[in-house]
Amino acid sequence: MRIIADVILRETDRVEVTCLVDNQVDLLLANTQVAHRPSMRESWYERPPIAEHGFSVSVTLEISGTKRRILFDSGQSPWTANYNVDALDFDLSYCEAVILSHGHVDHAGGLLMIRKKMTAQSIPLIAHEHAFRSRLFKFPDGKILNLPTPNKPLLVQAGYQIVEKNHPSLWIDDRILVTGEIPRTNNFENGLPDHYSEKDGKMESDPLIKDDQAIILNIKDKGLVIVTGCGHAGIVNTLNYAKKLTDEDRIYAVMGGMHLTGGIFEQIIPKTVDELEKHKPKFIIPCHCSGLKVTNEIAKRMPTALIQNSVGTNYVF
Repeated sequence: MRIIADVILRETDRVEVTCLVDNQVDLLLANTQVAHRPSMRESWYERPPIAEHGFSVSVTLEISGTKRRILFDSGQSPWTANYNVDALDFDLSYCEAVILSHGHVDHAGGLLMIRKKMTAQSIPLIAHEHAFRSRLFKFPDGKILNLPTPNKPLLVQAGYQIVEKNHPSLWIDDRILVTGEIPRTNNFENGLPDHYSEKDGKMESDPLIKDDQAIILNIKDKGLVIVTGCGHAGIVNTLNYAKKLTDEDRIYAVMGGMHLTGGIFEQIIPKTVDELEKHKPKFIIPCHCSGLKVTNEIAKRMPTALIQNSVGTNYVF
C-alpha cells in the first residue's frame, strides 16, 4: 500500500458494522449475504428499536483474537442511541474510541448519554476542529434552523479526550482510517447552500462544511468499506479520496448518509449515481439523509448492490 501523509491502512480479515441509529426501522427485512437483521425477543414489542433523524454505527474488529470496538456518531437526541443499545443487547462497554463525522446535532446529540455505556476512564473523541462551531441553516422561506454545537466542557467532564484532527489519522492498530477533511475535486458536489457557521463571532456562509469526514477499512481480498455520516463532502468526492489515501481501487461496501434528499440535491442525483456506477461497489447501503429518490435510482441501476438499512442491522464484511 502507498503512503500518503504517513498513512498506511492495514488490512482487516473481517469487520462488523452495527447500525444503532438511523431514520428508519423495518423489523420485517430479510437477511442478506452481509446484512444480519436483529433477532427479536419474545417480548420484542415492549422495547423495540426506534428510529430518528440521526445516524450512529459501531464498528467491531477482531485482532489477534481480541474484539476491538469504536463508535461512529451518536444520533440526534440525547437518548435514542443509548436506548437502542439496550433494546439490541449491544455491548459498548469496551468501546475504545468515538469518531464524529461532523458537528451537526443529528450526529453529535447522543454523545453525553452514550458515554455512560463505555467503561474506560478516558475515551478519545476524534473530530475536525470545525465540528465545534455554532451553525444554522436558512430555509428558502426564511425560517432558521439552529444547529447547536457539541459542548466541549461537558464532553470532557463526561470522560472524553477531545482529539482535533483535520488530516487523515489511523486508529485501532492502524485498521481504521479517519479521512479528516475531504478534498472537493468535482464540479457538482458543492455542499449545502444556506448553511452558516460562526467564525470570529459572526455567522458566515459555510456551504462546504469542512469538518465532514468518513471512516475507511480495508478488507483482505475484498477492498474498501467506507462509512459516511452525512457525506456533506459528496459521496463521490469521498470515494475518490478513500482510493487516493489507500491506493486501493476496489470498493467493497459504501454505507451511510449521502445527503441527497430534498429539492436542492435532486438535480445532482443522476450524475452522482453515474459516478457511483463507475466505482463498482459490491454493496451500497444508503442511510439517514440519502433520500428515497437516490435510493430508488440506485435500485434501478445497481439492484444487486443495494441493501436497505434498518436500525439494528449488523453488517459482516
